[in-house]
Amino acid sequence: MNASPRKASPRPRKAAASKTAGASPGASPLAPLAPPAAAQAPAARQPQQPRGTARVEMILAAASQLIAESGTAAVSIHAVARRAKTSIGSMYHFFPHREGLLDALVQRHLASIRAINEDIAKLSPATWRSLTAQGAVDRLVTPFIAHLRAHPDFLALMHGRVDTQEDAEFIRGIRCMLAARLPQASSQETDDYAAVMHAMAAGGMHVGHERDAARQDVYLREIPRALAAYLALAEAGQ
Repeated sequence: MNASPRKASPRPRKAAASKTAGASPGASPLAPLAPPAAAQAPAARQPQQPRGTARVEMILAAASQLIAESGTAAVSIHAVARRAKTSIGSMYHFFPHREGLLDALVQRHLASIRAINEDIAKLSPATWRSLTAQGAVDRLVTPFIAHLRAHPDFLALMHGRVDTQEDAEFIRGIRCMLAARLPQASSQETDDYAAVMHAMAAGGMHVGHERDAARQDVYLREIPRALAAYLALAEAGQ
């Protein structure tokens, strides 16, 4: 007898394409500051008319309010649309994705910080020398504190984000102040003092926000005092 014909083995099925193809394993879909792929996340559109500019301002203000109240996790296209009292269509027209909306706020803050650093860089050595230790610290940090008070979303939005350019500019401003007030200090000593003062200011605010955001005013008041005490000790050679 002839053997029965063998049945062909079924071909293995192809794995279904993932809806999130291209995403790195374990990547969080809510990571607000991760740079999105250009093909998947179109850039935010710039308004071309005054009416569009006003709409974008309303959207950004609404997003800022949500962040100040509940953190970046509260920001979604629909939540911001409700707060801004604007249509979903308008939201997606200007901000096709939440990452672009958050990045627009980040860039605004960075532009303000950049302007503050530029103003500090214009101060002359004579101006720095004419101030007390507390006065020098106040001149250095008061503009930043004013920005934080005016924008309660700042720390929640920027927490954990490192902008090396703006950090470097702030440290350069501290260093210029120290060079004017401590001409006898070596370059290495000046660098060390500047690094510590930057860590005290930036680190103190971010740690304070992380542990007890409701007491932000305490940190805004006490950090300049700590910086002034540190500067006074450095000037006394201690």
